[in-house]
Amino acid sequence: MNALDLGWLSQRAGFQLSESLLRVSPDDSYAQLILAGAVNTLAVAAIAIPLATLLGSLLGVLRLTRHPLLDRSLSLLIEPIRNTPVLLQLFLWYALLLALPPIREAWQPLPGISLSNRGLSLPALSGLRWSPIVLGLLLLVLAPWFKRRWHWPLWLSAALALIVGALGQYQAPLQWSVPQLVGLGVRGGWTLSPELTTLLVGLSIFHASYISDVVRGSILAIPAGQVQAGLALGMRWPSLAQTVIYPYAARVGIPPYANQCLMLLKNSTLAIAIGFQDLMAIINTAITQTGKAVEGMTLAMAFYLCIGMLVAAALSAYNRRITRASLLSSGGMRLGHMLPTPKWSYAALFTGAWRSALTVVLAAALAWLAWRSMQWGLLDAVWTGGAQSCRAAAGACWTVISANIQLLMFGTIASAQRSQAAVCCGLLVLVVLALFYLPLRPRYRALAVVVLGSLIVAILQGFGPWPALPTVSWGGVLSTLTLALLAIVLSIPLAIVLALLRMQAPSWLAWPVAACIDAIRSIPLVVLLLVCSFWIPLFFQGDWSASKLLLALIALVLHTSCMLAEVLRGALQAVPTGQTLAAKALGMSQLTIITTIVLPQARRLATPAALGVFVGAIKDTSLVAIIGVFDTLAAAKAVIAATEWRPYFAEVYLFAAVFYLLLCVPLSIMAKRSNRH
Repeated sequence: MNALDLGWLSQRAGFQLSESLLRVSPDDSYAQLILAGAVNTLAVAAIAIPLATLLGSLLGVLRLTRHPLLDRSLSLLIEPIRNTPVLLQLFLWYALLLALPPIREAWQPLPGISLSNRGLSLPALSGLRWSPIVLGLLLLVLAPWFKRRWHWPLWLSAALALIVGALGQYQAPLQWSVPQLVGLGVRGGWTLSPELTTLLVGLSIFHASYISDVVRGSILAIPAGQVQAGLALGMRWPSLAQTVIYPYAARVGIPPYANQCLMLLKNSTLAIAIGFQDLMAIINTAITQTGKAVEGMTLAMAFYLCIGMLVAAALSAYNRRITRASLLSSGGMRLGHMLPTPKWSYAALFTGAWRSALTVVLAAALAWLAWRSMQWGLLDAVWTGGAQSCRAAAGACWTVISANIQLLMFGTIASAQRSQAAVCCGLLVLVVLALFYLPLRPRYRALAVVVLGSLIVAILQGFGPWPALPTVSWGGVLSTLTLALLAIVLSIPLAIVLALLRMQAPSWLAWPVAACIDAIRSIPLVVLLLVCSFWIPLFFQGDWSASKLLLALIALVLHTSCMLAEVLRGALQAVPTGQTLAAKALGMSQLTIITTIVLPQARRLATPAALGVFVGAIKDTSLVAIIGVFDTLAAAKAVIAATEWRPYFAEVYLFAAVFYLLLCVPLSIMAKRSNRH
C-alpha cells in the first residue's frame, strides 16, 4: 500500500456549502471545506447536547415525583423513542417540517420566532466575533485545572473569560437582529434550515430519553443515610438538593452522561441521510470527486478517534479521582430501595390538592389524546381504495400500507419468490424465539439456531420448489431480520474472544486488541459502514457491487462485537478471582476454568447490558440504507418517494416503527427484568 496522498486537500473543491458557520466558497480548497464540515458537526453537538441535557433532566426529575400516572405516562412516551432507530425518527421529523406551511404562513409561537417549511427563524446577535468567545469558553473549561494547578479561584477564571469576550467585541458593536419577511425569504436573525432543525430536534429528543434514565438512576443511587441525616439536621429540600443530592448524583452520573454526549456527536453523522453538510457529507462528496477513499475515510476516523480518546481520557482520570477519594463506596440502603416504582392506589393519585389536580389534568389529557388517536387511526381512517380515496379523508390512510405491503415486506424480490422470502422470514422469527424467549438449555438453544439457520440457508440456495435467491435481490423485512440476527449471533463468539484476549493475553497482544476495541467503539457506525463499502472493494479486488449486504454485515458485526466485548469485560472482572485461584489449585486447565467457572457467571452478570447491545444492533440495521442496502427503512422511503403516497408519510413511518418496536421492546423488557434480578 502506498503512503497516504493528501495533496488533494489543497485543490479547489468546486462545490458550495448551503449552511456553514465558516465563510467558504467553491473556490476554497477541500481542506477548508472539510474544516467547515467539522465545525458544522461540532456546532450540532454544541447546541443539541444542552437541549438534550435540559429535556432529559426535566424528564428524569419528573419521574421521581412518586405519581403513578405521571410515571407511566412518561415511560409510555420514552420507550417508543428509545426502541426505534434514530434515523427513522430523523426521517419523520424531516417530513413533518417539510409539511409545514410556507414562510408567509409560518407558525409564530413568540415574537421574532417562526417555524415553517423553510426551517426555524430565531432572533440573534449580529457582529459576534467567535474567536474571543471560543477563547473565553476554553478558559471556563480549564477553570478546574487552573484551580488545582495554581489555586486560582473559579471567579477569577470566569472574570478572565468575561474580559476576553468583552475585549474581542470592543470594536465590533453588537446588534439585536430580528428575522423579517422579505419577498419569499427571511432577512436578519438566524434561520436554521429544515435539515439542521431536524438534526437538533431529533437528536435532542432521542438522547434526552437516555439522559432521563441517567438522571433518575443517579439520584436513586444516593445513599439514603445521607439524605436522612440532612433532614435530621433540619435542612430544607432546596438546601439538601444543592449540598447533598446534586454533588453525589453528579459524581455517579457523569460517566454515563459523557457517553451519551459522545453518542450524540457520533449520531450527528446521520446528517448525511437528510442532506445536512456535516463532516461526513463533505468527505463523502470529496471522495466522489477525487476518488481518494482511503485518505478521506482516514481523516473522518481520525476526527472521531481524537474526540473519543479525549472523552475516554477524561473519564479515566475522573474515575481514578473519585475512586481514590472513595466517593462512591458508601454501602447500605439507597434512595432507589426507599423509592420503588410507584404503585397504583387511591392514595398515590388523590392524596393532597396537587396530586388530585395532576391526576385529573393528566387523565383528561390522556383521554383526549387516546380519543384523537382513535379517531385518526380507526374511526376516520381509510382502509380500502387508492390514493384518490385518501385525499378527502380526515383520518389515516392505511391504504398506503395495504397497497405497498409487498414492497415493505420483501423489497424488490420477484413476485414468484416472495413466498420463499416469507418462509425464510418465518424461520428467522423462530430463530429469534429460540435465542431469547424459549426456556431452552444453552446446548439445545445453540442446536435449534444451527438447525434453523441451516434450513434457511438451504431454502435461499434453492432447496425446495424455488430457485436460488441471491442476496442482491433481498429487501425489506428479510434484509433487516437477517442482518440483525447475523450481527448478534456472529458477534457473541467474537466478543468473547476479544474480551478474553484483552484481559488474559500477554501485553504484546492485549494492547493491540484493546486499541482495536476502543477505536471501533469511538468511530460512528455510519463511518464504519462507509469505510467497509470503500476500503474492502479497494483492497480486495473484484466486483463487490452485488455484495452490499455482506459489506454491511461486516461493519455491523465489528461494531456489535466491540460493544459487547466491553460488556463482557466488565462481567469477567466481576467474577471473584478467588474462584479461579481455587480451580487452579485443584489442577484445572485454563480452558476448563474459563468454560465451566468464569463464562457461566459472566454470562448471567452481562445479560442485562448484553440485551441492551442487541437492541442497539437491531436499530443499527436501519443505517445500512446509507450504503445502498434495501432494508425496511429503505423500503419505507421508496414508498414515500412515489408522488401519490408522499402526503401519507406518517402512516408509512408508523408501520416501520411498529416493526422495530415488536423486535426491540421485548428485549428491553427482558433486560430490565434481568437487571432487577
